[in-house]
Amino acid sequence: MAVKKGILAVSFGTTYDEAGKEAIHALEQEWAQAFPDYVVRRAYTSGKVRAKLAARGIRVPGVGEALESFREDGFSHVWVQPTHVIPGEEYERLRGEAACWKERFAFLKVGEPLLLEEEDYDRVVGLMQKRFFPAVDEVCIFMGHGTYHEAGRAYEKIEKRLEAEGGSRFYMATVEGSPSLEEILDRLDEDGYVRRIRLVPFMLVAGEHVLHDMAGADGHSWKNRCEDRGYEADCVLHGMGAWPEIREVYMGKCRKCLSGIFYGISVGPGAGGNLTLDGADCIRRCDVLAVPRTGGEHTIALSAVRKAGQRIGEIFGSGAGDFLQLDEKELFYLDILMTRDEEKRSQVYTELAGQTAQYLQAGKNVGMVVLGDVSIYATVSYLAAPLRAMGYEVRMIPGVSSFCACAAALGRSLTSMSRPLHILPAGDEGLEESLQLPGSKVVMKSGKKLPETKQLLRKLELYEGASMVKDCGMETQEICWGLDEDTERSSYFTTILIPDRES
Repeated sequence: MAVKKGILAVSFGTTYDEAGKEAIHALEQEWAQAFPDYVVRRAYTSGKVRAKLAARGIRVPGVGEALESFREDGFSHVWVQPTHVIPGEEYERLRGEAACWKERFAFLKVGEPLLLEEEDYDRVVGLMQKRFFPAVDEVCIFMGHGTYHEAGRAYEKIEKRLEAEGGSRFYMATVEGSPSLEEILDRLDEDGYVRRIRLVPFMLVAGEHVLHDMAGADGHSWKNRCEDRGYEADCVLHGMGAWPEIREVYMGKCRKCLSGIFYGISVGPGAGGNLTLDGADCIRRCDVLAVPRTGGEHTIALSAVRKAGQRIGEIFGSGAGDFLQLDEKELFYLDILMTRDEEKRSQVYTELAGQTAQYLQAGKNVGMVVLGDVSIYATVSYLAAPLRAMGYEVRMIPGVSSFCACAAALGRSLTSMSRPLHILPAGDEGLEESLQLPGSKVVMKSGKKLPETKQLLRKLELYEGASMVKDCGMETQEICWGLDEDTERSSYFTTILIPDRES
């Protein structure tokens, strides 16, 4: 049976028909054309807007009503994509309301507003300045809605970027909250070089605020207040949704919502105790856990995650025991081929990337759990590269590296101020040369190479003073303050720490 998929385009709403057509309707039409396999429907979050439209015989549902219509019509997968500008009160309410419907669909996901990540701010500010670059004696003041919610910091971020990139040519003011128009006019009065002001909506739709608060005939409008100060004022009467380049940003947000994100999640070494709060939160939010597996049965990273979940419950109470929500996750096992043959390894990871992409294409977030830190000799890199090449978003969640945990277990520092630290793989052909570099050294993954590594350390007179930890943080952990204490048990997770001769 074919899966019925829908996109719910959620806006604050407007009662101005032309403004709605050039912004909200234009966005919805572009999404429908770009994603023909999805049915696009509309919802407004503002009850007042919906009531005014209803009085005119125009019916637009709220979020709950729209989701109910999807459910009644047999849709199993729904993506809720907002057109909100900032992650403020309206966006929070949307997320809360959508969460109540999650159990009624096989899949339900809420996308991002225009501004969320730091790169969103950089991109949007660049578009603002490119479209409205002012003349020599002119400045551009953008009108934001404003809010007393903590999300109001978004306007401060925009203002700081505008100032950093455009000097004193661009400003951000808000109808509610700060910065206010008066604050900016006071600054312009002090500077004295400005003669003209262009007022531009920093809102999706040119509705009530733009037509009345900005450009209205009454004395309190922004235009008249600027003119009362002796400036020539010109108003742009089109919302941001009318800019093709801003609609393209929203298109990216919708595409991102429809496609899941691949996360490389550091689990840290040991039995779950080194999982960070960020790592735990990311695991909690992922729909699928990609679990590395060797030999068809060894899933050490998943075991560490399960034990971390148990520890969370022990520390914060039994109610927090299901914080990671592992029972709700779909597990996708990655059968890793441990080989130095690049061709064989590439073939395996290309296949695994293709399988992972199927989950991402379905809109599911996939988290690959990795022992130690994702940036250090981690298998996640072999999967992340082909996924990026396919156009999927990849994010890395840092964690505790094994050698840092080993140093902590030994109660010693890895290096001192101004001295280098070298991280070396035991299987490297250039290990002997690298061990002669100045500074401290860490030799990782020494398991099968341990006898040869010890012999090399003796040859280079580095054996005395070296320490070693096997299976750091696990039940089988062995700490050897000196290499002579070694039990000769072979372990892949063997790390040797060699102190700096000069320290």
